[in-house]
Amino acid sequence: MSQIESYSPRKIAAMAAFIASLAGPVMAESVMASQANVQFANISLSTPASRECWARYVSGTGRTNDNIIEEVAFRVPCPEQMTQGFMHSLQRSLAARGFFSGHVSGRPDAETRAAVQAFQRANGFNSPILTLKTAQHLGLVPIERH
Repeated sequence: MSQIESYSPRKIAAMAAFIASLAGPVMAESVMASQANVQFANISLSTPASRECWARYVSGTGRTNDNIIEEVAFRVPCPEQMTQGFMHSLQRSLAARGFFSGHVSGRPDAETRAAVQAFQRANGFNSPILTLKTAQHLGLVPIERH
């Protein structure tokens, strides 16, 4: 990357006067001086706004009478959203609703997964994997409006 130089208004005026003297007479009012500093910044976005994360789950044996494995795919909060603070909020939210009685540790332990499954089962979906819909219902992630 090349180095960017900054010139004072006095130096710019002197250069303009010199260039003008090469071209012929110039009125003093026609010389305009200004100073500019240019800075560059690298910006990176950690997550695209349209990112969607999905999970698949097979409940029970996952097999039908015809010996076909059935699984369900559903949206989930993305891994970067599942911070320790998020897990604290999840555990407190489930505890407030009577589904979690363990220590609020902020870790996704077996007791938290069991509480998630019990809450989701009570709401019509039997899975220990937290769905995006459940996270939205609990107020942990924003509800998308299209």
